[in-house]
Amino acid sequence: MTIYLIIAGIASLAALIITSTSYRLFKLNKAQAAKIADLQNQLSALCAGAVGADNRIVKFEQVLNQLKEHQNTLDLGMSSQHSYDHAIRLARKGAGMDQLIDNCNLSDEEAHLINRLHGSDNSAFKQEFH
Repeated sequence: MTIYLIIAGIASLAALIITSTSYRLFKLNKAQAAKIADLQNQLSALCAGAVGADNRIVKFEQVLNQLKEHQNTLDLGMSSQHSYDHAIRLARKGAGMDQLIDNCNLSDEEAHLINRLHGSDNSAFKQEFH
């Protein structure tokens, strides 16, 4: 009978230990599940933010490309203006049409017009203009 009592005591002690350990494991599992859910929510928020940032980066790149194209257009306009200024200076110094065409990358018509308006041998024509 005492053996049965000892065995019953050991069995109840084992059941108590198993129950206590199971309860702690259950609470730990529940806390870890909550932590995993929180981390998943944070990851979802980060991914959504990354998508928004990607869209903004794409828009910034588009604006940057437009600005580059606009700057190139302005640069081309400035270089042609510089060519005209240079051609006018050459024409005033007496340069010929071929020299204007070759040095300033002008067409025949442009060189003829600059030479006619600003050439050194056309002082009488200039007087009529003013």
